[in-house]
Amino acid sequence: MKIQQPLRPRSAFGDWLHEAKISARYHLDGMTGYPRLLKQAERRLGYRPDHRNPKTFNEKILWRKLHDRNPLFPIVSDKVRLHDYLRDILGADRAQAILPDLLLVTDDPDSIDFATLPADYVIKSNHASGWNIFVRADDPVDEARARQECKRWLRLSYGKLKREDAYLHIPRRIMIEGWMEGPGGRPADDFKMNMIGGKLAFGMWADDRFGDFTQHYVDGDFRRLAFRTKDVALRDLPPKPRLFDEMLAVAEELGRQFDSVRVDFMFTEDRFVLNELTLYKDSGMDPFRPERYDREFGDLWHLPNLDDQIR
Repeated sequence: MKIQQPLRPRSAFGDWLHEAKISARYHLDGMTGYPRLLKQAERRLGYRPDHRNPKTFNEKILWRKLHDRNPLFPIVSDKVRLHDYLRDILGADRAQAILPDLLLVTDDPDSIDFATLPADYVIKSNHASGWNIFVRADDPVDEARARQECKRWLRLSYGKLKREDAYLHIPRRIMIEGWMEGPGGRPADDFKMNMIGGKLAFGMWADDRFGDFTQHYVDGDFRRLAFRTKDVALRDLPPKPRLFDEMLAVAEELGRQFDSVRVDFMFTEDRFVLNELTLYKDSGMDPFRPERYDREFGDLWHLPNLDDQIR
């Protein structure tokens, strides 16, 4: 099995102590005007972000993190409750067609009967991003280690380090989904559609994310956009995925529910599923190269009026 983001080894007491330290740091940073968060963002972005008068795309994500307490945010950030939300928006049949195969939901890792699961599956935390375990027939589960990792997921919050508050209000659970296989037996690729005002601002194809990884940024007509955010080797843009337009139509429908949201799909040649809705793309700390795109996409995003929430 492969743990996507292994946690630093700690005892249960160590996790408790770590959580206490993170919580104290979280509250202190909030009481003093977020100097720790803003310094971290400045190191990543190359400029001092202004969260009170945001102009760039990254600044507006930071503004959302610090000021927008939309009650919908914890619902759609919860990978379990997201299923019900999609049924409400898309209807039961349409939602079922694009939801991952959900095999199990539990808050007790000891109750998982691994013998009843298929050969290939993914174990996830519903209240975090990247806390996943991939199990394959040729890389089977280590039951003891998987249970230990899941217990630690349930002990630890997600979101305090970078103030992604929507994650803090999610009941913590473990979920197991069916495996979705891409070309050559590798995991299905990701397509992340950044929607602003219900329209695609930019899409990103995460091509072979666990192998020869690269990113392809495109517009709604599947034309390459002349920027990048990660320092990865660039390759030629592959042909337009067969289901691109269908994914885009779903992203537009969901995108109309938010001023801005990233709709994340996994896809193969003949199927796509909605993996998650992302409200804090790279936590507002992902520099655009060239930098002008940060402002261009920021100009497209009209923030809601939340003056009464700004501290």
